[in-house]
Amino acid sequence: MSGGEEPRSLPPTGEQSNTPEKTVRIGKLLSRLGLCSRRAAADYLNAHRVEIQGTRITDLNAVFSTAELQSLVIEIDGKRIRLESTEDVILLHKPRGVVSSHKRQLIRGKALKTIFDLLPSEYSKWFFAGRLDIESEGLIVLSNDGDHIFELTHPSSRVMKKYFLKTSRPLSKEECERTERGIIDKGEKLRFTKITPHKTPAEFDVWLQEGKNREIRRVLERLGVRVRRLVRLELGPYQLEHIPPGEWRKVGRINPTTKTDSHLTEPRRRRKKT
Repeated sequence: MSGGEEPRSLPPTGEQSNTPEKTVRIGKLLSRLGLCSRRAAADYLNAHRVEIQGTRITDLNAVFSTAELQSLVIEIDGKRIRLESTEDVILLHKPRGVVSSHKRQLIRGKALKTIFDLLPSEYSKWFFAGRLDIESEGLIVLSNDGDHIFELTHPSSRVMKKYFLKTSRPLSKEECERTERGIIDKGEKLRFTKITPHKTPAEFDVWLQEGKNREIRRVLERLGVRVRRLVRLELGPYQLEHIPPGEWRKVGRINPTTKTDSHLTEPRRRRKKT
């Protein structure tokens, strides 16, 4: 702890209670504010002047009563900010040509729209899960709770993602099986958890569990197949459903491990006969 400052403690209560008071640590509070994930809280406290009720906070052990959160005076680098009353989630349908980023990007001198251009400015600092490349469409999940986004994106959570895929030609049964077994690209093993053809030729549902960078496109490139259209339909428990491109909807938070009807169980690998 720097400057000899004392950790922020809970205010004393006049009466003793048998029920422990619910508290939240500074890391969780910073995450609720949309400033950083809980795991990045130490670095954030070092890089910024965080003051709560007029006291600078430098200790990760600082705790606050959940009953008082809405009344706290919070300043970051001298600027007062407001704590959202709830931990909310937004489902956004990203159209093609829009960048999944907080930062504006230039291509051939032209500024591209970002997903945050599609949202009111009050959501400009929210975290998001489900980065899609500029040519892909579909579901992106945003939240003012960085920990929830971390749970949705970290490989250890094994969150399933479902996509609609349209290709330049139909895939054979052998090619579909190969995508599920795995394909090596640039020293990295890529694989679909499952691929299911539609009745319409060259259209499929694809499920991924890890979702490595441009995984679906890279797998198909190795097969000599081009992606005509790629739309994410589900990310964990959240579903795109009938949200039009460029539109969004606020929903309640859902546990990332909650299964939807279309979720798959990781298929068991058959043992090779010896």
